[in-house]
Amino acid sequence: MKILRVLLVNLYILYCPHLTNSLENNDGRDELSCATNRNENDRVVPYQWIPEAEHPCNIPKFSITKFTKMFGLLPPLYHQPLIIETSNRNQNFRKLTSAEGIIASLPPNFNITLSSSNSFSEHRRTIPLMQYLKETQETETLPDALSNETWYFFGETHSKEWKDLLQGYLLPPCETCTSDLVALSFGIGNKGSGVQWHVHGPGFAEALWGRKHWILYPESQKPEFHPNSTSRNWMEYAYTTLDQKSRPYECTLNPGDLIYFPTEWWHATINLDPYTSFISTFTTEHDAL
Repeated sequence: MKILRVLLVNLYILYCPHLTNSLENNDGRDELSCATNRNENDRVVPYQWIPEAEHPCNIPKFSITKFTKMFGLLPPLYHQPLIIETSNRNQNFRKLTSAEGIIASLPPNFNITLSSSNSFSEHRRTIPLMQYLKETQETETLPDALSNETWYFFGETHSKEWKDLLQGYLLPPCETCTSDLVALSFGIGNKGSGVQWHVHGPGFAEALWGRKHWILYPESQKPEFHPNSTSRNWMEYAYTTLDQKSRPYECTLNPGDLIYFPTEWWHATINLDPYTSFISTFTTEHDAL
């Protein structure tokens, strides 16, 4: 029985990483309880980090006009994140990637491949696009969901149909942003979904529909996180405990906004609206030096 209880405790630590406690019930047996958004009177307690709220931004912002005057085109391996605010970029592409437009842009009965939204994106699931859109707009990813069991569409856009659609995207303003030097990845997510902390090379991301919150740390400041908890879980149970000096770089992208993420910076994302579509441009800036 002791071995079984140790196993149960370890499972609770994994599946409920923000709180584990031991209670004794009326007949003397030990029980484990995992905190939810309910209090002792079974009333719903609001989460601390709310997707619908306005969130801080401590990343430098530039209008597209100011950005063009200052940089022209962003040089390779720029050293810090920045936001480019636009309103008229990619209007035609945005129409094609709305909830209605994406259906019309792709063949009938089109299937998509989802990946798990943990740090490794290691699991895959193939379903009809229509089914995923329905699930996306009817469900919300809450803080206690496990990211290795949460499905997300991003990056599995290698087929001819996707390549034909992505050809209509206007690339970001950078010196290495040419069709032969970048890789594009398109994605769709529901409210509360996103990808947990991870690192890779540099690039841009643009919000097309819905708002998307970004959090980042420099390469040397690896955040503490469980790879199978969601990014929203981190915002709810880790971010809210940090003082101002310890909090990450962060900002919310509105439709049309771009973020530049430097190479090897830790970053995670959280989608804030029921239908969020977005596109990332992964650059090969190392090759340009």
